[in-house]
Amino acid sequence: MSDYTTDDFLGGKIRLNQLRHGYRATSDAVLLASVVKARKGQTVLDVGTGTGAVALCVAARLPDVSLTGIELQPELAACAVENVAFNAMTDRISVVTADIRARRIDGVPTGSFDWVVTNPPYITEDQISPDKTRDIAHRESDCPLPEWVCAALRYLKAGGSFAMINRADRLPEILSVMSGKLGGLKIIPVWTKQNRPAKRVIIVGRKGSKSPAVLDPGIVLNDENGNRTTIGEALMREGKAYS
Repeated sequence: MSDYTTDDFLGGKIRLNQLRHGYRATSDAVLLASVVKARKGQTVLDVGTGTGAVALCVAARLPDVSLTGIELQPELAACAVENVAFNAMTDRISVVTADIRARRIDGVPTGSFDWVVTNPPYITEDQISPDKTRDIAHRESDCPLPEWVCAALRYLKAGGSFAMINRADRLPEILSVMSGKLGGLKIIPVWTKQNRPAKRVIIVGRKGSKSPAVLDPGIVLNDENGNRTTIGEALMREGKAYS
């Protein structure tokens, strides 16, 4: 049996080679990509790109933007490079192996991106995975969320937009971290199933904006019977933007 699987994202518009056991991209990547509204000629930085899922989903929906992925783990960065080539997007997506906290990253100048997006490690409990790569990717350890967000924001232009997906129960902490750094916050709850508590939240903000925060109606992916909703189908399979 192969150690890798090839998985379809956005209804097959993107195909991702991933380890059968270990770190694997999830629907979070598709949801995060759906809120990016970069315009023609703009640049997007994906912080913690993993296997490249977010960057590839953004590229599939927005053919006129260029993207850079930063990944700490060499194994995942190599996988992302392979996935970019597998999807014939080497002319639009570059992958850099680096620690986002580094003072300087070659080829990734600070204050230069129109959009910065990230799906940071979100497990705070001591749920250590036996797979080291997966554990680093998923469990918040030596780089706590405030440090991760502040490091990522260094690469955002004045007036640029930042988007992050994380656990809904961490929203108070997230808002505290973003206070004074981003304005015009749009808070988008994500419900996996109708009439259940939201498990994820997407936050979008703009650097330098003084606009007030807005609580969005949010995204319900599946109805009470587990059937995909209209919006869920549009985002997850059709690659539509979330408005």
